Amino acid sequence: LKVAFKSCKLVPTMALGACVTGRRHTALQYTAALVMGMGLAVLTAADVFSSKQKMPLAQGTGDSQWSKELGPLLGPILLTISTVFDSIVPNLQEKLLQTAKVKTSEMILVSNMVMCFVLVGYTIYSGELISAWEYCSVHGDASGVLLAQGLSAYLGLKCYLAIIRDYGGVVGVLLANARKIVTIILSFLLFAKPFNERHVVGLMLVFVGVYLGYISKRGKRGASDNEGTPSKDKKGRKKRKGECDKSHEHNV
Repeated sequence: LKVAFKSCKLVPTMALGACVTGRRHTALQYTAALVMGMGLAVLTAADVFSSKQKMPLAQGTGDSQWSKELGPLLGPILLTISTVFDSIVPNLQEKLLQTAKVKTSEMILVSNMVMCFVLVGYTIYSGELISAWEYCSVHGDASGVLLAQGLSAYLGLKCYLAIIRDYGGVVGVLLANARKIVTIILSFLLFAKPFNERHVVGLMLVFVGVYLGYISKRGKRGASDNEGTPSKDKKGRKKRKGECDKSHEHNV
């Protein structure tokens, strides 16, 4: 369920973009985004679907009546809230980067500084910070791996924000989904993994979504070209009318 919600984040991003940035999208573009998200969800969860092992759910004893009634709905409710907020973020980033002219480095600094204070406070409270510090002091290679991961995340986030600044939040989310697809394909090329029929269905849905997006973009471009340039008949009528006016003035 979590995979399906996260994979279809492009649809609410497009819908909320109409409220935040004023960008409008056609029904065909929404359909393409939904089909692409379904394909990505099937690709990501294919290993889970094909697994023969069932993960038992931990059931506590003495649960209250409130938890029994709301328990099955709590997960979808939290996932819906998380997806909505995740869809608002790229649209707000687009508005700040394009309208307020905020620099990408400033946005990364402020957002990560806020989260740094929050995480430091939480890890101190839970005791994880002291355990991590002791582990890194013993294993020096762990510090190097964390440093490399942080630098890679910074460069990736900077490129992501640059895409949002130049092309919009929807394109940024679309490329993030494309990155997930490329990661899944590379995992089959680099590691020995089983390829089943669900992977085929997922790839087919992704390609259908990409094709629908291409058709919608091509149709929108053709409509804008037709609106921007007058037809040949109109040009001919204007030209003939101008020649008649000139001949009439010459006769007079």
